[in-house]
Amino acid sequence: MSKVLKSAVTALAVLVLFYAVASVLGTLSLLADAADRAAPGAGTVVFWSLLAVFALLAATPVWLYLRLPKPLAPPASTDEPAYSAYLAALAQRLGANRELAGTPVTEPAHIEAALQVLDRAADRATLQAASATFVSTALMQNGRLDGLIVLATQFRLVWRIAGLYYVRPSPRQALYVYSNVGAAVLLSTSIDDVDFSELASPIVAGVAPALAASVPGLGGVSRLLVNSLANGAANAFLTLRVGMLTKHYCAALVRPEPVAVRRTASIAALALLGNVTRDGGARVSKAILQAAGSSLGGAANAAAQGARNVGARAGQAARAAADAVSNVTDQVVGAAGSMVSATARAGQRLVGRGEAAAEFPAVAAENAVVPPDRARR
Repeated sequence: MSKVLKSAVTALAVLVLFYAVASVLGTLSLLADAADRAAPGAGTVVFWSLLAVFALLAATPVWLYLRLPKPLAPPASTDEPAYSAYLAALAQRLGANRELAGTPVTEPAHIEAALQVLDRAADRATLQAASATFVSTALMQNGRLDGLIVLATQFRLVWRIAGLYYVRPSPRQALYVYSNVGAAVLLSTSIDDVDFSELASPIVAGVAPALAASVPGLGGVSRLLVNSLANGAANAFLTLRVGMLTKHYCAALVRPEPVAVRRTASIAALALLGNVTRDGGARVSKAILQAAGSSLGGAANAAAQGARNVGARAGQAARAAADAVSNVTDQVVGAAGSMVSATARAGQRLVGRGEAAAEFPAVAAENAVVPPDRARR
């Protein structure tokens, strides 16, 4: 699949390059014809002069890019002669990392401890980005705007995690990380195995009955909660997965295996998703229920101005709505805890048959997920 995708991207790039060159040559020909009409014989000089300038401008960024130092890429295995040189270069780079202040990284033996510190920092950055994505996309309910928010958040997250490991990533190093993470995201096949509505259902199941019983007519809010929380959970999972992929590629001591990295990143993302949905789900549910209660209170005040008798009844409904919102908030927090178990079940389905459930731990926010390439060591 990766070879087919690479061939397709290469063919598309060649097609775009050919079209760009043909467009430039056509424009230069028009300019040369105009110059030839203005001064006979000047068209040839103008054409070749402009072509030389264009070629120089196009070749300059390529030449500057090739002059940059090569990206620090891990070798294929620990048995290669380049492995020792890679560890030495990595130790030198980690020694200049401000995140590792107080952690000695003077020799390759200290690399493992230093990478664990950076792993925890990467997990914290990923959880922050995923929480922001969950809340914003759950409340926004705008497909195009949600897509832009998720894309911008993930792009910034990759750069932030790469900066944790590489301090100031060079353009070639950034291209190495973005290309590998982007290819892994495009080749994702495990996301279809996750039912995000199942992850959102525990909160809704705890909220909707109490809300409908306290305030008749607001039972339809549960449908809005399901859609909002499922949408937020899906986008948060994608953000978590991008963060885990980036961490695996940045912290690998040997060349990562794409299939293993994609699978491990999906499982690690589901392990962290429980924390995000528990905290973010309570915030989103509380916001939606408070908005519903405020709307009902406004309607009650309007009715009270028109008819005192009807207004009295509506005022009672408004007070009931306010009480329901305060009571439901506590139920939201309690029901959100069951999201963790729903996430674990989704992770076990993702792992597949024949693997123990212990391979899918409930990872807390402060615990780092060790990349598979380091775990093998």
